[in-house]
Amino acid sequence: MPVLTADRTPDQLVAELERLVEVDWPTVWAGVPDDEEKRSHWCAGFGWRPLWFEAGQWVRTAQGARLHLASVAPARPVTRVEHALWSVRAGAAAENESLMALAAAKWPAYVTAVQAVLSVPTWSGDWDTAGFPDSPGRGYWRDAEWRGVHRDPYRLAVWSFRTPGAPLFVLKANLAAGTAAGWGPGSATISLACHGPADAEDDGPGWLL
Repeated sequence: MPVLTADRTPDQLVAELERLVEVDWPTVWAGVPDDEEKRSHWCAGFGWRPLWFEAGQWVRTAQGARLHLASVAPARPVTRVEHALWSVRAGAAAENESLMALAAAKWPAYVTAVQAVLSVPTWSGDWDTAGFPDSPGRGYWRDAEWRGVHRDPYRLAVWSFRTPGAPLFVLKANLAAGTAAGWGPGSATISLACHGPADAEDDGPGWLL
């Protein structure tokens, strides 16, 4: 039977997103201070509590969510703020189809939640929908050939704004490699990411490439 590993409700997503849209994004993109005392003070300014560093700073929000502030090293620019909303993994390959059906059933409620705050998405569709957008950064999602085999991203919705420094908001349902093909026990995750400028020195992920 598929095992649930993350389960934030759509209402919790609305509450989190209402706080995120008020964030001082240029300060976030500039990077998290390396000094422990300065880092704690920096996080407190957003209502966050620092947790640990692993491919970026992880923080706990006032609403209880865990956010990943992606960066290549401490004190380097943050290129993405990501929040895993729902995640499930299969115990056997035979469960992959039901796992994918669960992800498809969960998806509309999360889209509706984001729309309640950000309005209608700039683009929304499935893995095989015409006009599927390019990845906002290196490696965030793969090309059409990959999607044809893995159906990943399984679902996608994008919100873009003209405000300088504003993130590109991406709601994504992704499948682990081989899930759709039945190569082994799979997994599915629905997440919200706020993409910012690339780290110019790293040529890394970011949507202003």
